[in-house]
Amino acid sequence: MSFFRGTISIKRIKRLEKKKATILSVAREVLIKQGKNTSMGDIADALGMDTSSLYYYYKGIPEIINNLLDNEYHDFSSIHQNLKEEGKSSLCIIEEMVKLILEFYYDNLEIMQIILTQISPLFLDPEYREASVAINNYLEGYRTTNENLLEEIKLAQEEGEITSRFTPELILSAIRGMIFGICAAWREEKPPREMISDITERIFEMFG
Repeated sequence: MSFFRGTISIKRIKRLEKKKATILSVAREVLIKQGKNTSMGDIADALGMDTSSLYYYYKGIPEIINNLLDNEYHDFSSIHQNLKEEGKSSLCIIEEMVKLILEFYYDNLEIMQIILTQISPLFLDPEYREASVAINNYLEGYRTTNENLLEEIKLAQEEGEITSRFTPELILSAIRGMIFGICAAWREEKPPREMISDITERIFEMFG
């Protein structure tokens, strides 16, 4: 009897995993389309199931987002440290980090769409937190990367590598704004990945 019970349990687990994977696939599309206004009812409707049945698989939108974004955020602080240890100039460090950020967004565009439809990082209070752990992880990495970039922008200005008279904070906001604008354009059509280096160079042409 125990053998048959074990076989039935394995089949049940596999069915559950398959169903949850289907839910996440549909939820991804709904979240990208509807953003922060997405409800469990919206996802259930897209799946053709009752909302109460959806709650059997996931407790709410934050849990769905956590499962979709699990381990998808990226921490650039170690990269920043490595670049400094290599003795690169501040401008080179900034350009390399922006290039890496663009490459990460390029490779994870759908994931970033979900995050950015839930939040607007440029306008968030430093103490702001979401219900989703995964989004909070992204925000923490975003803020740390901003601190590192701001440090290097100030150094690049002091060293004359950046000649713009804008404040470091304004330059950082402009760079972040352009990155998000580029990602928005990529929703329509992505250029070849190797063009990211050229895109990065054009961003910094603005600042001398």
